[in-house]
Amino acid sequence: MKSKIIYILSIALIAGYILVYFLQLPWIEFFELKIMDLMYRMRGNIEINADVLIVGIDEYSLTSLEAEGDVWPWSRYHYGKVVKKLFEAGAKAVVFDVSFTENDEVNPKYDTYFASILLRYKNVILGTYLINDKETYERYNEKIKEKLLNNTSYLNYTYKMKNFRNLRLITPISIYKVRPPISKLSAVVPSATYEIGEIDIDGVVRSLPLFIKEVWAQEVGLTSGFLPHMDVMAAALYFGKNLESLTVDFKTKTVDLDKRKIRFDSNGLFRLFYYGDRVFKEIPFYDVETGNFPNEIFKNKIVLIGYTATAKGLYDLRITPFSNNTPGVYIHATAIQNMISGDTLIRAPMWIRIIILIGSLILVDIFLMKKKIRWNILAFLIVPAILLLGYYLFLNQYYMDVFYSIFSSVTLSTVGLSMNLLRESREKKKMKEYLYRYVPDTVADYLVKKGKLELGGENREIVVLFSDVKGFTSLSEKKSAEEVVKILNGYLTRMSEVIRNKYGGTIDKFVGDAIMAIFGAPVSYENDIERALKCALDMRKELNRFNEEMGINLDSGIGIHFGPAVVGNIGAPFRMDYTSIGDTINTCSRMEHLTRELDADIIVSDVIVKNTKNFEFKYLGEFSVKGKSKPLKLYELKGVKKNNV
Repeated sequence: MKSKIIYILSIALIAGYILVYFLQLPWIEFFELKIMDLMYRMRGNIEINADVLIVGIDEYSLTSLEAEGDVWPWSRYHYGKVVKKLFEAGAKAVVFDVSFTENDEVNPKYDTYFASILLRYKNVILGTYLINDKETYERYNEKIKEKLLNNTSYLNYTYKMKNFRNLRLITPISIYKVRPPISKLSAVVPSATYEIGEIDIDGVVRSLPLFIKEVWAQEVGLTSGFLPHMDVMAAALYFGKNLESLTVDFKTKTVDLDKRKIRFDSNGLFRLFYYGDRVFKEIPFYDVETGNFPNEIFKNKIVLIGYTATAKGLYDLRITPFSNNTPGVYIHATAIQNMISGDTLIRAPMWIRIIILIGSLILVDIFLMKKKIRWNILAFLIVPAILLLGYYLFLNQYYMDVFYSIFSSVTLSTVGLSMNLLRESREKKKMKEYLYRYVPDTVADYLVKKGKLELGGENREIVVLFSDVKGFTSLSEKKSAEEVVKILNGYLTRMSEVIRNKYGGTIDKFVGDAIMAIFGAPVSYENDIERALKCALDMRKELNRFNEEMGINLDSGIGIHFGPAVVGNIGAPFRMDYTSIGDTINTCSRMEHLTRELDADIIVSDVIVKNTKNFEFKYLGEFSVKGKSKPLKLYELKGVKKNNV
């Protein structure tokens, strides 16, 4: 029954995972992403030889230029100076996480100056922002729309496309219109979007679009509208790629930069692999403009210019796995460095996740099928094993979803362990009810702790005591059935109290008015023989008291023998008895029968006599016993020696 429930629950957990995936329900994804962030924090920062540096538009630069009479937005003159300084310092490319969609507010001539610098150095990418929907664009002033209509240089960098038919399997980010920099600037250098794109369901940035689809360009019939992201263009410049020949392959889901192929998913997103918190060097904008920076620091570097966390009023902060206030320019730096280094966090496809889930549940099932609780508890070790495997793969830039496998393993392990605990509790209760009637409470507790009653036994050296009422048949003929049962139950109860509670013996069985008890099993003590002998003497005394109370004249014979026997739970699964079998038991039973012939109340074997010195015995002689080739030397137990009373 238990195994059936475990199998059904395992199948239900697997089916539930597949259902949640196809229905795109967010709750599993939320916890999965949080585990991913936890792994980032556990790993910490990675030391990298960064190819990307940041020139920060920070509070220090804002206040420094304000002191010189230029408040935000700054004149383009400053940007021109900084670009010139950067390329003179050996920068490979300069990328602006800033848009220039309006003319210079101080002096339009500075736009011309800035454009002349851009024309001279070329390897500059300007940022653009996006008009997401047509309705917003339609409300633009007609003069602005006319300017935008004539400012289409950014479309020169539209992706070349391979395997276009596979585009139907891709769902890219779609916007209506790009708003590029003013034409004086966009005509001389490339411009592209710096948008982060859609964030994950928990508000954390973990990916970035490699392209966007501009609907307007398709509507007017200019291009396909598939435009590269600013960070793709920056990486392309690092590799010396012609930006007008960027190619996207929708079949392989890659962007080709010649020296590197950048992978994206079915939404056109590139998954970031974060190196840590603020791992890229940052030089204040003002220091670059004034030449206050180390020599060689910008040589052969991609330089990003953007807002930092201290730039008050210029909010561009995002949530990342390392911080709730990461400037967007650091995310772009991460993306560009990822593309240059060939780094990305690959996420395991659904079929691998299912295999991991099935494998973990099979291992849990194996442990739960074991009967012992300690094996069931080991099923919980699957959880740290999954985490360790997941973390190892994560360190190698491969993320294997672990949350649902952990959740399912814990659920299945808890249910299985609970069922086994309930089963064991019922078995122990049943065991107690059975054992407490025949053995002392301490012995019963010992057996219960050992666990389930099972078929089988062990070889033990035990003392066997047989006791039988003499002449009980004639007594029963003179009494009614109710009286006979009352007398017999009273007698057996009194004898059992002596055996179990006073001397720690185990009641093996009742056979009519006969009692079989053993000493030395299931728990053995050093004085098993002496306890059995004292028990027999006290049973005689208790019988006399019972006769006086009941007004009857019962007599009993007792036989005691010591030797090897097979002791254990013997029977069928539906009914077992803790009993002993073997020649020792048969011999003792026949010795007890001789009490009627020899007029002796308690007969013991010579083995008993040889193993104790504290009792008085009377030698009865040698007697042949059925099943024995040699006669037995038998003795009558008379009592405890006076000096040992």
